[in-house]
Amino acid sequence: MSFLSPWSLLMFLPLGAIITLLYLLKLKRKEQVISSVFLWREAVADIQANAPFQKLRKNLLLILQLGALFLLTAALARPFVRAQGIGEHKVIVILDCSASMQSTDTRPSRFEMARRRALDIAERMGPGDKMLVIAAGSKARVVSGFSSDKKALAYAIRKLKPTDAPCNMRRALLLASSLAAGRSARPPRIVVLSDGGFPDVTDLPMCEMSFDYIKIGSRCDNVGIVGLDARKTLSGEQQVFISLKNFSSRERRFSLEIYLDDQLIDVSEQVLRPRQTKQQILTSLRTAKGRLTVKLDLNDDLAADNSGTLYLTGRRDISVLVVSKGNIFLQNALSLDPRTQLTLTKECPSDLEKRGFDLVVFDCVRPLATLPPGGYLLINTSFPGAPAKRTTVVASPKIIDSERHHPVTAHVDFSPVRIARATLLKPKLWAQTLAETSSGPLIVAGEKDGRRFVQLGFDLLESDFPLHVGFPIFMTNCLEWLAPSESVGDCSATHTGEPAYINVPPSLDELTVVDPDETKRKIKIRQTPVAYEYTDRTGVYRVLGRNFYREFACNLVSTTESDTRPRSSIRISKTKWVSAAHFGSIRTNRELYGSAVLLALALLVFEWYAYHRRL
Repeated sequence: MSFLSPWSLLMFLPLGAIITLLYLLKLKRKEQVISSVFLWREAVADIQANAPFQKLRKNLLLILQLGALFLLTAALARPFVRAQGIGEHKVIVILDCSASMQSTDTRPSRFEMARRRALDIAERMGPGDKMLVIAAGSKARVVSGFSSDKKALAYAIRKLKPTDAPCNMRRALLLASSLAAGRSARPPRIVVLSDGGFPDVTDLPMCEMSFDYIKIGSRCDNVGIVGLDARKTLSGEQQVFISLKNFSSRERRFSLEIYLDDQLIDVSEQVLRPRQTKQQILTSLRTAKGRLTVKLDLNDDLAADNSGTLYLTGRRDISVLVVSKGNIFLQNALSLDPRTQLTLTKECPSDLEKRGFDLVVFDCVRPLATLPPGGYLLINTSFPGAPAKRTTVVASPKIIDSERHHPVTAHVDFSPVRIARATLLKPKLWAQTLAETSSGPLIVAGEKDGRRFVQLGFDLLESDFPLHVGFPIFMTNCLEWLAPSESVGDCSATHTGEPAYINVPPSLDELTVVDPDETKRKIKIRQTPVAYEYTDRTGVYRVLGRNFYREFACNLVSTTESDTRPRSSIRISKTKWVSAAHFGSIRTNRELYGSAVLLALALLVFEWYAYHRRL
């Protein structure tokens, strides 16, 4: 045991001397003549004991009073012992809920082990401790605010479930530091319970925080699907790309199974050496249409990356009408896709509805006042039914941000694009901004009354966008989104943790999404496409509405999550934090001044009892 303020113990000497001196002082009594002292022997002895400078007799009351005084001065000196616990301050526990935490190398799983560690921290809390719990998955969320209620904390921790999504530890640490900022002079302790399966967080200062990293997990014995995608060749045929990797230190043999809808169409034996990656392209699905599922038939530490799903749309022709004064870049980009059947005109035909084009492109030509249902690409033009109004003309605007998750702007880099002149757009309530400059939006998309629009606020010929590799990608994305195929599911699967965009008809105002674990969520439709954010499970999601049914799939396909090797250290800011072996390594000062005060009061009560019993 030690003292935080040992010099306070010196107060016992003068105070103890004063109490002792009071016992040595002679009492002043009035003299009285009596006939005999036989019955007064005790009084005489008492008078002799109170004579000054005589030897002090053993006295229980004096001992009790000095003992109480010593305990009170010891309480002022703040005695403490080094104990396992979190100390009398605030602690923030970040619990990794990502896919790799479902690994079964630690029984029953890494997440269950992390949950037990979090419950242990809550149980070790002292009377002055408070704890906050953050769940770190693809998103960071607070599951319990700062609280000293152990039962409430335990209930919140037990309700947590792992996800099939990657871990965004940067967002969790940023949330923790913002919640801890300015709450007290003493910075809180941050405890991260994780296997370290996330990128280094190098741009987040943690200089004012006490930090502990507790590693969860013991080994890596996992094979995963780290790449899965479908693409169409220039001839319009479909190809499926599959990438597998063995992250373990031993050779693995297993079967690769391919299902179309629920029918097994192919099985192949696979052998992967330790740390080996293998890719293959399926060319036998040229005209296939439906839900394609890839499965690995093996037992390893992580099951979430052993399957993946895509939707194949098959080949179809797309009729495109280009209304333009002349734009060879636009024509060439649309002609690259063998599915397109191009029709060129300089004016919009009056019988547009009868001709039934899948997509109509208005390039610097104003559309008709009313347009039939369908897909429309508006380039440097507008009309009353467009998704945005044209506002201010600006010179040399630079696109600084784009919506990378939207199907139209996915995989398109606008940062190197140079534009001589553009007109800023003001989106309507049912529209969504896809790209914007520092002054305002420049590309907008939306859907209303059966009409789907993509609107650009600049002339392609007044920019170098057609010269960049992103331009044909952008035009292909517009073809896919503005003229969607009649398929049950969306071709490109979503990564877990990322929003899924659901295309719905304008007549619907509410959807029900059924997750792979049969959880049902009702979604109010405010704009299209509908952004669905609860994508933390791998598998097939069903979208139900009035006379409407769609499916989309979410896959893990993450090298970081499939590589389940637990990291012995992580890097936060410029510091490398080495894992503590167990929670017992977190040792703090457990102060005992409260116990000293209670014991002193107990001695004083006993002293009072002894004094009155003596009388």
